[in-house]
Amino acid sequence: MIRIFIADDHVMFAEGVESLLVGEADFKLSGKATTAAETLRKVRQDPPDVLLLDINMPDQSGLEVCKQLREEMPDLKILVLSMVNEESYISAMLGLGAQGYVLKNTGKAELCHAIRTVTANKTYFSKEVTDVVMRGLMHQRTGANAPKEPPKISRREKEVLHLIMDERTTPEIASQLFLSEKTVESHRAALLAKLGARNTAGLVKAALQWKLLEE
Repeated sequence: MIRIFIADDHVMFAEGVESLLVGEADFKLSGKATTAAETLRKVRQDPPDVLLLDINMPDQSGLEVCKQLREEMPDLKILVLSMVNEESYISAMLGLGAQGYVLKNTGKAELCHAIRTVTANKTYFSKEVTDVVMRGLMHQRTGANAPKEPPKISRREKEVLHLIMDERTTPEIASQLFLSEKTVESHRAALLAKLGARNTAGLVKAALQWKLLEE
């Protein structure tokens, strides 16, 4: 029996996923949560076999949830179930230890297959996700011998990066840009992935190297 936990801030979507899974003889729902804090608390209390995790949560990014749980529970299988289809977020999640990544528009058969696949200690990615990752790899490969170009970051990511370089905290950045702390954390994770940095110092170094904040 595969015990599954669903972490998604959209109640109707989570209930829809539950209805898809209950008919499978080898699946059992161990719990649901709509916030990162609730997910961490419940999963720690009663660890499932597979965590279906969304990236966007109301209080904290799914990226941070993945990071914490993978450090604490190396045997836990984390399957990202999200509408986010950007290479930076996918790479960030995989870098944090997620075993799979499927999009929310996937059908029942593929979702069930993905769950069984990660349970068997294998990785699984939706075709769309695989395509995004492959394009990213091809870009890196073709760019190896080509002139280096500054990483492309969005206007909002540039605003967040500027405030990070000003040594602002996540709450301060969220307040100044009128964003949730969760959104700021997601932008920071995307910047880390795009700039190939591991921490704030790496972000600052890359920003200066590529002159990303110059007009």
